[in-house]
Amino acid sequence: MSVLQNGFRQREPRVRVIVPCRMNHNGGWLDACIHNVSSRGMLVASDGSVKSGDYIDIRRGTLVIIGRVVWAKDRFFGVRTQDRISVDALVGEPRRATRPPAAVEAPGERRSATRYASEAQAAHRAERSRQMSSFMQYGLLVCVALIVALAAGSHVYGLLDQSMGSVSAALGGQSSTAGPAHAPQAPNGN
Repeated sequence: MSVLQNGFRQREPRVRVIVPCRMNHNGGWLDACIHNVSSRGMLVASDGSVKSGDYIDIRRGTLVIIGRVVWAKDRFFGVRTQDRISVDALVGEPRRATRPPAAVEAPGERRSATRYASEAQAAHRAERSRQMSSFMQYGLLVCVALIVALAAGSHVYGLLDQSMGSVSAALGGQSSTAGPAHAPQAPNGN
């Protein structure tokens, strides 16, 4: 309560991600990378020169996020989005097969390609790691399900074997596969 009395709002939790995306800024498409996300904002890095107050269009696969830059420092900037952002949808969205056209780089900019390449490599590694962990999680769940099914089957087999033993004992030790233990005698007519 004291936080509200001092005039400061509590900061919304951020989710750290590395999600490569495309950004439309002033009509030109640039490569960008999202570094963290909250429900109404994100931290983005790009080699384009954005400034506070600019409107941008961020695309990841079929997702389109419209926002306004609220602060910018070097190549990082904060974006306040128009709509709520689903972190799961953003991270799980596959990349598109085709890309919007790339913006023409300014002459004399020699570090942008290496910066984007290192961020793209990190994003690819994170994506591969996420896919591998998903595959491993699925495999582990299948193994656990098989173990539970085998344990349940063994338990049911034991119960049925015990029940059949009781039935067999109640019938006088006769087994259905062994045949009759002794032949019934005919009554003596004498």
